Amino acid sequence: MSLITGAENAAATVNSSIHELPGLMKQWMKLQEEMAVLNAEVKQRRTQSKAMRDMILRIMDANKLATLNVSKGSVVHKVREVKETMSQDYLMKHCKEFFQGDEDKAKQLVVYLEEHRAATLKHDLRILPSSGGSDSGSR
Repeated sequence: MSLITGAENAAATVNSSIHELPGLMKQWMKLQEEMAVLNAEVKQRRTQSKAMRDMILRIMDANKLATLNVSKGSVVHKVREVKETMSQDYLMKHCKEFFQGDEDKAKQLVVYLEEHRAATLKHDLRILPSSGGSDSGSR
């Protein structure tokens, strides 16, 4: 029984497959080009989807609709609160304001920062599985 170390095995693999490198590189480069094209298409579709979502949300808001029944289920207008990010500027601003040379209040800092984080409302649409019904909107 012969034992091959990891380094010897890696060297053998590299030596035996070096002739495959040009073909692998060609395939890899082709995949990279295809992915770039697909990513561009995905980006365009995301932009279109966001524009349509925003229009749907405006119409739902104007008509006070929270749910639309569709053939695939229900489209629900969700509103959620999103807190402001804790950026370096945010932390510096509130640390300077909070600490006035008293390091004993360090434990209170986390509570203070949480209380002063700004929150905004985000609107989104979600498709829920169908439980049967019509395609009319409901609140």
